[in-house]
Amino acid sequence: MIFADTHCHLDFAIFDSDREDLIERCESAGVGLFIVPGVGRENWGRVIRLSARYEGVHPCIGLHPCFLEGYQDKDLDELEGLLLKHKEIVAIGEIGLDLTVGGLERQLALFEHQIDLANQYELPVIMHSRKAHNLILEVIKRKPLVAGGVLHGFSGSFEQAMMFWRAGVYLGMGGVITYERAQKTRRAFAQLPLESVVLETDSPDMPLSGKQGGRNTPLNIPLISAAFCSLRPESEEVIKQQILKNTLELFSIEAPKA
Repeated sequence: MIFADTHCHLDFAIFDSDREDLIERCESAGVGLFIVPGVGRENWGRVIRLSARYEGVHPCIGLHPCFLEGYQDKDLDELEGLLLKHKEIVAIGEIGLDLTVGGLERQLALFEHQIDLANQYELPVIMHSRKAHNLILEVIKRKPLVAGGVLHGFSGSFEQAMMFWRAGVYLGMGGVITYERAQKTRRAFAQLPLESVVLETDSPDMPLSGKQGGRNTPLNIPLISAAFCSLRPESEEVIKQQILKNTLELFSIEAPKA
């Protein structure tokens, strides 16, 4: 049984010095699938090249809401061109809304346009949300997701999580559940249907409890899984099988060959 990290930025420069070694170590530790989101046109090519080099790496491309100042009008055309050319792209992302950075009108326009593209090409979306859960729910109610999606780094309540799940959105579970103080989020993941959850690290960010200040990597996925298992009544094997199944179905991919 392998683990999957559904959100890791392995193309970032912080991994340049040891990327190959890290991926080999991950595979030895049972982490064999990596979903790598693009955040802007400057890294789409890196993500795609990374997927060509490593069998377990699957690329996504999108325009992240936190980097509006670097966007150009032609970026959306370039994004669609890459979708047409690279059938290995498994999702549109990382996209979404962030109410802490301003430019909401433009954020909304980009978000909705990218949802339209995802629906046109029957791809799921990987969504970033900061203080924007209700607004994102409003958008996807108006624009239902043809191939579903995932809310990355979910840290809300059970009630919020279920609203997303009913809208066809999986909940991305990361290192936040390793923090005892994150009681609301831990309670949510303790109660959610197993069918609604996928694992992620957001490497190199979102460190686990006790690992603050260090670089996060997909090597921590088994620790996140263990923390999740400690909250659930099901057996570890049942949980791991279902979480992997969720990932494969969401991104329409196959597990790497043994």
